[in-house]
Amino acid sequence: MPTSKSYQLHIPLSREVSWGKVIRFSFLIPRLFFNVFWLLTKPALSYFFALKLESKTDLKNLRGPLIIVSNHASWIDPFLIGVVFPFNAKSFPVHYATWWKYYYFPLFTPLLWLLGSFPVRTKIGLKKALIVPTKILQSGGVIGIFPTGKRTRKYNKDNPPKPKRGAAYLALKNNISILPVKIEGNIGMKFRTFLTKKHQIKIKIGKPFYLTPQDISNPESLNVPADYIMSRISQL
Repeated sequence: MPTSKSYQLHIPLSREVSWGKVIRFSFLIPRLFFNVFWLLTKPALSYFFALKLESKTDLKNLRGPLIIVSNHASWIDPFLIGVVFPFNAKSFPVHYATWWKYYYFPLFTPLLWLLGSFPVRTKIGLKKALIVPTKILQSGGVIGIFPTGKRTRKYNKDNPPKPKRGAAYLALKNNISILPVKIEGNIGMKFRTFLTKKHQIKIKIGKPFYLTPQDISNPESLNVPADYIMSRISQL
């Protein structure tokens, strides 16, 4: 239902003057800022967390077009993934899908835009919702998506959470490879324990893979490949 908050999409300013649209035409600003942000966050996160990386992929030479998918339990997950990549990696910037209500919140919008994120709105159809990431991928960029669409505080390897269809749609529509990432130790993270440096975080990165080509005109047909993507994350 419509609300009175000026940053939400039913307001013409938010709908027509979208910061996310600018990202489609140039990676220069987000790439520069992504590296600056890396220099600031890498020492901080390394200080507060015991970070360990286990990767089956050469992250230094990894480049787009590519879709990075990961489990999601904490607001800090995109930064945890970012800092395990080397500085000025060829895959930078990673353009993360952001729920539109967060993206258009005035305090968040400038930072999210500078980092190359883009807004995603639900219940308008995959084609309309994913216009911006489609253009980014077609330009050789890298997209970051948390398939569950929200933070999941409980995680069972044998029964992973139900994913959304967006990552599968983008991968099949554009014939793009997917890089699975699994973050361990981010469940139950609290600000108090963050300050006391009690969290051990392990980030596991698998090998890029492609989905078997299939018809995507019926959204229901995306359920199986979406579940497969989630299983590849769980198996890391």
